[in-house]
Amino acid sequence: MRNFLAVLLALVAGITASVGLVAWKLDGVINEPEQIQEMFGSGEAAEQLKSAVPDALGNAASESIDIGVVGDAVNAAVSRAIGEITAHEEFNQAWSESLEQTRVGWVENIHSLRDRMDTGESIPENSTDAQLQLRLDPVAEVGVSVIDDAVAQVPGSSGGLGLEPELRVDMATPPVSVLTAEQVVLAEELITLWPVVLVLAGIVLLMALLVAAHGNRWIVWLIAGLLTAISGVALKVGLALVQNQVLDTAEDTPQLSLARPFLRAFQEWADPQLIVLMAIGFGFALLGILGGFISANRQRTRY
Repeated sequence: MRNFLAVLLALVAGITASVGLVAWKLDGVINEPEQIQEMFGSGEAAEQLKSAVPDALGNAASESIDIGVVGDAVNAAVSRAIGEITAHEEFNQAWSESLEQTRVGWVENIHSLRDRMDTGESIPENSTDAQLQLRLDPVAEVGVSVIDDAVAQVPGSSGGLGLEPELRVDMATPPVSVLTAEQVVLAEELITLWPVVLVLAGIVLLMALLVAAHGNRWIVWLIAGLLTAISGVALKVGLALVQNQVLDTAEDTPQLSLARPFLRAFQEWADPQLIVLMAIGFGFALLGILGGFISANRQRTRY
């Protein structure tokens, strides 16, 4: 009976520890500007994401420009200018500002949703208010400046095109079929409680070790470790499924060129975190297996 209770507590400890560790990492992404800058500011996927921004700006510009009115020369100048945006000296600074505005904007949306929920308002299940929106206005300002400079050099041009320096891209992340807006708000609140969750995991693990019969405490390490490792594998599989769903939603839309490198950059950040989580779990499991061998040898020696 004691070993059965110890196993149950070990299961709870493994799951709770996994939730706490993942929440700890996500809390840094949500509330620490440096994490976002590191994730999307450098790296192969981040560079692909930056390279896709001019296309998104070009699509926005084409919607505002009547090609028949501005003429082929101006249109060519606009196309050429769009291709030079990422090389502009102010682009990297504008990109960093855009990332920070995106992070702050999402957090503000979540807080606004929480306030609405606290007043008793029911949020529709298909609401996209909790989904991420890339706020690329600083990049758009650089782009509009580059475009206006290029158009001004066209003979006979009357100056800039009067484009609005605004670029917002809905990423449909997380999908409402996976997490509703209310569930995202609750998840964000849980993420901030990661210190409490990790302390609780430690207490439950200690209780499991105390409850387990003498000589069988290795079972606690084995079960808790396996659950932690399995949680890491499950999260990696779940992340892949969510990414595929987001890409399917963005198929045949202008957002696809941004969604693909965006998700890849996030995966490049998440994969090492999940590998560490699985390594910790397997480490505890191996400790349990080693303890089992030692316990078995002691019993054979005794008898």
